[in-house]
Amino acid sequence: THITLVVDRSGSMASVVDEAQSGINALLEDQFALPGLLTVTLVEFDSDIETVTRMSKTPVHYVLEPRGMTRLLDAVGGELDATKADIKALPKGRRPDRVMFVVATDGDENSSTDYTLEQVRRTVESRRAKQSWIFQFIGAGDSAWQGASMGMQSASFSHSRAGARASWGAVSLAMVESRAMAPGDVEARLSVPTFIEDADPNRVEDAEV
Repeated sequence: THITLVVDRSGSMASVVDEAQSGINALLEDQFALPGLLTVTLVEFDSDIETVTRMSKTPVHYVLEPRGMTRLLDAVGGELDATKADIKALPKGRRPDRVMFVVATDGDENSSTDYTLEQVRRTVESRRAKQSWIFQFIGAGDSAWQGASMGMQSASFSHSRAGARASWGAVSLAMVESRAMAPGDVEARLSVPTFIEDADPNRVEDAEV
């Protein structure tokens, strides 16, 4: 199995930074604790796009430091290409039997220059049809529906500390369930609910960053 995480670290993430960071690290620990070979790529984006780890076979401790704008399309489009190249570079016998590509954001695209929505959508559709990649987009509030426009399964969580924590827990659980299936039985989706529930009444407003 290979997992690619494309994570928003724009300035609006400051209000949920601890929960998002701990949720991502818990997901990595959960997934590496399962039997079977796993590789993970983690990319973070704001006005810039940076690789935290690529094709790692061991867990990393992720530190989220919010800043900058939301260069969402460039981050997703670039990583779709990079992950494909990474997998293609492996010997055929070592290529993963499933690829899970997860995008997380709390705001709307506002600063991309290299990729358009249509380019990203076509690539997502191609990877799903030809390589059976599994796509999951999680976003705070209405930002989640950007994923549907990209052709990804989308889920919305509240922009709150409990919402950020719950979102990563839901994704990790769905990954565990998917990885427990034989490759031929795996559905082309994760069992993440469309609306991820949390019990925290103290929500913060989405910031346009």
